Amino acid sequence: MTRKFGNLSPTPERTGRACAWIEQGGKVLMTGLEWGGWTLPGGGIDRGESAAEAAVREAWEEAGAHAEIVGEPFMLWGRSGPDALCFPMRLTRLDPSPEGRPVRWVNLSSLWWASDPQLRQGLAALGRPTPSPRVAETVRQLHRLIWVIKAQLVGQNF
Repeated sequence: MTRKFGNLSPTPERTGRACAWIEQGGKVLMTGLEWGGWTLPGGGIDRGESAAEAAVREAWEEAGAHAEIVGEPFMLWGRSGPDALCFPMRLTRLDPSPEGRPVRWVNLSSLWWASDPQLRQGLAALGRPTPSPRVAETVRQLHRLIWVIKAQLVGQNF
């Protein structure tokens, strides 16, 4: 299912990407993607904007999170290399997402999220334990199997 969300900062001239790691009570704030998945709030760094400023702005735009940076940033890596500079933040207030995105507090100890690359990288960067690669791969395969079953139940061919 694809949903269309607003984009409060559609500037085509971006100089990189930044994101927010907002943790509270063993859970991390994530925001919905148009295709139905979840991600840390983040996006492009506008010209003249620091990565830290972009992360704070994106946390508000995508998740409605008013937050302040509380730690050193860490790099998230994607398939083709460095993807985003991620900043640990403390939440001061949470409003509805100005872009209309759903938000979710993800339990970091929940096995269901063991295969999420952003969460695994964030935990490792913060010196916290992560599930083994074998567990992460098993959970990823389980997610895929559930997705295929759901697709077959609604008559779609993926």
